[in-house]
Amino acid sequence: MPNHAARSLLVACAFITCLATPIPARSDAAAPAPQASAPQAPTPALADRLPAFQSVARANAAQLVLLPSQGDALALFKSAVGPQLGLQDAAMTIGAKGLTQTMSRELLMPDLTRAASELVRALAAWQLAQATKESGLAATPEQRQAVRQQIESQMTWLTEGTPLDASLKQILSGTSEAPTEERVAQLGGAAAQIEAWAIETAHREWFRIYNWKDQVRQQRGLTRLCGTWQWSIHNHQNHREEKTSVIFAPPGLVVSNSPAEITVLGDSVYLRWETPAGVQEDSLLFSAEGQRLEGTFVNTVGGWGSITGKRTATCLNEGGGKATISPRRQHH
Repeated sequence: MPNHAARSLLVACAFITCLATPIPARSDAAAPAPQASAPQAPTPALADRLPAFQSVARANAAQLVLLPSQGDALALFKSAVGPQLGLQDAAMTIGAKGLTQTMSRELLMPDLTRAASELVRALAAWQLAQATKESGLAATPEQRQAVRQQIESQMTWLTEGTPLDASLKQILSGTSEAPTEERVAQLGGAAAQIEAWAIETAHREWFRIYNWKDQVRQQRGLTRLCGTWQWSIHNHQNHREEKTSVIFAPPGLVVSNSPAEITVLGDSVYLRWETPAGVQEDSLLFSAEGQRLEGTFVNTVGGWGSITGKRTATCLNEGGGKATISPRRQHH
């Protein structure tokens, strides 16, 4: 039989377990039996999965059919397509009034509006492919006529810079006569080609718009980093001190001796250099209102140490000048 100390220990453990176990709230009335909740419509866009493009194309079919002659692709993106695909920030930015030219460039508005227009065009092609598939043997003359009218009004828009011309003409010809099994099969093949292009384009442009804010942040960071810097480097591997001039190119300019990767998030700067001698990574922080950089480096040849940088010149392309890039030495 357990002794007094053991019994005390068991009682204490049981008491702690009771305190740790949540006690459900009690009610005088019996809890109602759980009822099946009404089914909820799937969210068009979630952070961990792709949006329901096909459902959005169906939901906006009436507006997509009228583009571009009786509607505006950007207006449809702002009012419906963008929010339905989880791109509310992009939709609000495109709809913003009174943006200056400087702000428009900083927000990458030309790229954003082009991607939004292309996404809506892809949805229009997707909707047309769906309508073509539905114009099978049981399709009415009105359904086939509607498909032909849509193609005639959208032919120029849907074929500009795309490989859809042959498929659209095949559908236009195939819906002009009474359906047969062979003709329906041909229409299905042409519709599948259009749908494949629409799927690829919609996904590509959606990802581009979804990542737009990150691109704006990166653009701002590259603009902030652009210019000439005087770096003082201390290598703890061999206790060498080195001074070097580092010139960062303007945003959008890629040169052979630029870092392989530049990431700027707030005041944090990450640089990855790849040379025949190996790989080097720099972790730096802006200070002194962006006029200084301080941090550390490490490379694959064993070098590691500190970096202190001071800006000595602003971005070399300011005022229309052409940026010149000097070679970057790895810190050994």
